[in-house]
Amino acid sequence: MQHVSPRYLLPPFITVPPSAADYTPNGKPMSCDVGEEFPKNKSTEDDGIIKIAIHEQSDEVETASKASSEHSGPEEDYKIDTLFYRICYFCFILGVNFYKSRCQKLRFVSMIIVSLNCLINVYFIGYVVFLTMTKPFEAERVATSISMCTWVLQATLSTLFLAHWQATSQGCNILKQLYVAHKGVGIHYHRRSLQAIVRTFYVVLALIVIYSVAMAVANFLDYDVGYLDRDIPKIFGDRRLFIIVQLANLYCILCWGVALFIFSLLIHSAHYEFVYYNEQVRSVSCLFSICTKDSLIKCEYAYQSDEMLCNYLLKLMKIHNRLTECVKRLDLMFHRYAFVMIATIIPTTIFSLFMVFHKPADSFCIEFLFSFPLVCFCVFSFIALVNAPSKLHDTIYNTKSALCANTHIWFPYRPNVYHSALAFVCHLDQTNLGVSIWGFAVVTKQLVLTTLSVMVTCLALFLQVGDCSAANR
Repeated sequence: MQHVSPRYLLPPFITVPPSAADYTPNGKPMSCDVGEEFPKNKSTEDDGIIKIAIHEQSDEVETASKASSEHSGPEEDYKIDTLFYRICYFCFILGVNFYKSRCQKLRFVSMIIVSLNCLINVYFIGYVVFLTMTKPFEAERVATSISMCTWVLQATLSTLFLAHWQATSQGCNILKQLYVAHKGVGIHYHRRSLQAIVRTFYVVLALIVIYSVAMAVANFLDYDVGYLDRDIPKIFGDRRLFIIVQLANLYCILCWGVALFIFSLLIHSAHYEFVYYNEQVRSVSCLFSICTKDSLIKCEYAYQSDEMLCNYLLKLMKIHNRLTECVKRLDLMFHRYAFVMIATIIPTTIFSLFMVFHKPADSFCIEFLFSFPLVCFCVFSFIALVNAPSKLHDTIYNTKSALCANTHIWFPYRPNVYHSALAFVCHLDQTNLGVSIWGFAVVTKQLVLTTLSVMVTCLALFLQVGDCSAANR
């Protein structure tokens, strides 16, 4: 007899801690067994056609999930997914431990570590700004100083955002809500893509450490990189003491990497949940086809009556409502972070490119080796900030197209099915869903294209200013 592919079942890595969300209405705890977690579809075989009956999911799970975060500690919540746990565990190594369930001494030590590094970075930014304002204007030197300031400012603010997310447990709660919304099937189906994000996380952090070590060695050898102001390494009088600032910068930049990948991982998880959900909307049909590993999600569901099809559309609407709640919480968590990061990464990228194009001709190769990695980090950061939110917005918008394109729902005309589908279309008409930039605008591909065009225009302007400054000298 034909059967459903196992990749549509509950992923085996879910280890939700016992909480209010893990109990059925009758008071018995739910296990992670597939048979108990998912309502079983009773299949009957009639003349070679499989018919799947639909059982409505209980609404108590939705209410219980809202109270689950109040009864279970964050240390248990983030373990719901091993990928998220790997990145969060790196925070513990860095000493960023602000979860409320942690002991008070550990949180106090974390506060001292984070505060000390942030204060050093703030003092460094103020010192660089003071040098920039008091010295004669030189386009290359000013561009280098501004690039350093915005980069350190971005890393420092990322550290503070990371500490705030831990103190409020927002990331853990959103991840758990994603699993409650649709059982995490989209995350499980696109597991390899999420694993690639985590591997990229380790590679980026390794490159950051290598680049920071190279800059520290250059400072010990009294080598000035590019148009760097020679008074900057003398922030504490002795040039050798500049290693203190470099270590504080490295610490916050590592925290910047953790915050950026938490941002990317959570939004990609929501994106993949909507991708899977859209395939479910497209697959509603009158027949049932078996899924293979080489094909996309093309399972089509058959129903014994129009009433069952209406019930299934209502179930899809409820799932969509839970997923949109996750997106709203993502926006609430990341809208300030996205605004600050994009506002600082744009000038950093522009001035970093300016540094590359205005290197001294006598030592261009050596200077290029030190400046080009910074440009790569800036471009990577910008792509990571806008790629996931724009993809999420497009996927949410495509749900309505998937429903309208499914002719099996609209034809032949059935009044009850038609009205249910029409109500579903009205429910999907939410164009403002996505991660916004502090509420000013939702991150979309159109916004990304506009931002890139502005960056290129500003870069051309600064290159012209640099040429004029060099000609005057």
